[in-house]
Amino acid sequence: MKLLHALLILCFLHCTTSLCGQYYKPARIFKKDQADAWMGVGLLPTYTKDASRISVLPVSIGLDWLVSDQFSLGASGGYSFYQIEKLWPGDTAIRRYSTQTLQIMGRAAAHYTRADNLDLYGGIQLGGQFTLINSLNGPFGRMEELHGIKPKKFRMQYGAFFGVRFAVSRKSVVWSEFGTGISFIQVGYGIKVF
Repeated sequence: MKLLHALLILCFLHCTTSLCGQYYKPARIFKKDQADAWMGVGLLPTYTKDASRISVLPVSIGLDWLVSDQFSLGASGGYSFYQIEKLWPGDTAIRRYSTQTLQIMGRAAAHYTRADNLDLYGGIQLGGQFTLINSLNGPFGRMEELHGIKPKKFRMQYGAFFGVRFAVSRKSVVWSEFGTGISFIQVGYGIKVF
């Protein structure tokens, strides 16, 4: 047991000195005229509030370009697939639906970067959302019409986000975002394109 504790302490000390060494020798500097392609997975889908059952975790891809050291423009796309059960007021049977959502958004963000390999940012996004709803209990009927549920729907979408990304090498980052999009919380991986 003492040997195990000693090994854990040595491992901790090695990791600590490695992390400190990385801070003094930055892996990457976030600067003007670089573009990053990224992909992510949603951890808290936007449809959680509807007591939905996730069929496929929400996924997203995007591209961000640093117009200046403090400002970026970009685009993103997201996809989610989930199922939900509803008991409509006045109905006797539980209805089941499967829903697929596709989002395409334009993004603008302000960046606050003080450490060479750490970037904090926040911004707004605007775009469109296409939703396809299938009834698993047969065709749409009176209850869906009464509650405004349509098999296909498009609407304008807007929102805000706050994120952090950390460079793990000169060309790659890990990131996390909180905000409104295909998921309230996302994590992912990105690479420097140029």
